[in-house]
Amino acid sequence: MKLRLGTRASLLAVTQSEHVAEMLRALGHEVELVRIRTTGDVTKGSLTRLGTLGVFAAELRTAILDGRCDFAVHSLKDLPTAPVPGLVVAAVPAREDPHDALCAGGRHLADLPAGARVGTGSPRRVAQLRALRPDLRFVDVRGNVGTRLARVADGDLDAVVLAAAGLRRLGFEEQIDDLLPILPAPGQGALALECRDDDAPVREALAALDDPDVRAAVEAERAVLAGLGGGCAAPIAAHVRDGRLTGGVFAADGSRALHVTRELGLGVAELVVDELLRQGAADVTELDATRPSRLADLHDDEALWRGDGTLAGVQVLLPREDGPLADGIRAAGAEVTCCPLQEPVALPWPGGAAPEADWVVVTSARAVHVLREQGVALPAGARVAAVGGVTARALEEAGVVVDLVPEGPSSGATLVEAFPEGSGRVWLPVSALAARTVEDGLRAKGWSVERADVYTMRAVPAPDAVRAAWDAGQFDVVVVTSGSAGAAVTASLGWRDDCRVVAFGQPSGRWLRGHGITPAATAATQDAAGVVAAISKALAKQGPARKG
Repeated sequence: MKLRLGTRASLLAVTQSEHVAEMLRALGHEVELVRIRTTGDVTKGSLTRLGTLGVFAAELRTAILDGRCDFAVHSLKDLPTAPVPGLVVAAVPAREDPHDALCAGGRHLADLPAGARVGTGSPRRVAQLRALRPDLRFVDVRGNVGTRLARVADGDLDAVVLAAAGLRRLGFEEQIDDLLPILPAPGQGALALECRDDDAPVREALAALDDPDVRAAVEAERAVLAGLGGGCAAPIAAHVRDGRLTGGVFAADGSRALHVTRELGLGVAELVVDELLRQGAADVTELDATRPSRLADLHDDEALWRGDGTLAGVQVLLPREDGPLADGIRAAGAEVTCCPLQEPVALPWPGGAAPEADWVVVTSARAVHVLREQGVALPAGARVAAVGGVTARALEEAGVVVDLVPEGPSSGATLVEAFPEGSGRVWLPVSALAARTVEDGLRAKGWSVERADVYTMRAVPAPDAVRAAWDAGQFDVVVVTSGSAGAAVTASLGWRDDCRVVAFGQPSGRWLRGHGITPAATAATQDAAGVVAAISKALAKQGPARKG
């Protein structure tokens, strides 16, 4: 039987969908993944009747109902307990690890220092962790798994709390430092396979994957949530373990907690709910608490429903560190996976101090780090120019006073435009792979420029999860920010004809064309707005994604 599996474009959604697809293929079915995005052809009213699930999952449900796909795979913990007319959960397969996991750069919960910043957007997790570690600071975070883990790697957060199931499914198991001793969300770790209730052939095909014990467990857990009237922000938990159902209600500040456990059996959820209410659950927390919609973080309301230029659901590979550029693309609704595919390698320094100069022009934070590692001091008395804010901060952290940071996009062309005319000497420490934009531009303004190649870049292998996603064709767009980034994609991943290539600017565009790759679009400005516009333009083009 041929089955169309609707999925969001996020890495986790596609990974979970592929996992289910492989199980169905092993049973002899042909399964096609169908990308479902918010395109503006769904009215607010139709989404409203689908319940409180986020707009993307609601769009999946709409796609099932209107026949664009046959079924969808949901994380069961994110599925509202209220049924949707016309839809049925046809199967709940075997469950993954239901624990909450701490990712803290090698430290356990007990090892975190007082005042450590822990990222999680879950009131349930925060309430229980505050009871265990009231000395920690909890930070509301959002974004995909890779983005959250990157905030720990970058030092912005000391730890993040994520579902162990998602980490394991994505191949990030090595990032788990501690399985936390807290009660999970109802249905955590389980998947729900949802289809139309009147589609008997699809229901029968999916039913072969149903695990009756898991279904009974998660239905009891979710019945606790429904019985308590739990809102999406209420700190309520429920879990079946060793044949016993435990329900929990927690005060947001960690000061109070109620737990009730009963043997699994007919009507057990009602017994747990009744006992929690009898013990004062409604006084412990606001059971129907909800939180404001976060759609405004991704779209203005008009753009969301018009669908003109929003990148909702678009999967973007950005082969560089996470940061402002990625955040700007996410703000347009895209799912961004940041994955540095290259690392800096310092080139041998001949020794001694940097040459005397009137100006030092620094075009990357990497150059600052390499010079510090090599022990190279900037020429005494020289004024310093930085290409942008990130580079300026790196210089300031090294104790260097920055005299010039141009306004506008962080690019060599902007720096040259802002630089004064003159006749003195400029020392330019750069990557050996850097284009000649800055040195040629400064010479045209009368300066004598001495370029110093202080580092180069070498490709590194892509993580297994990113490699698998790339091979499966899960990315719609790859953004190439430099020639070296393009070379790294070539070495680490290769190029796909079904993934559109967007060049960050003219230099990266020239590199791509020089290597037989025609970008679908080139950003007019070297910032998030320019890249978002270029991605929209690339996606609007008809025909092959890439010409090479």
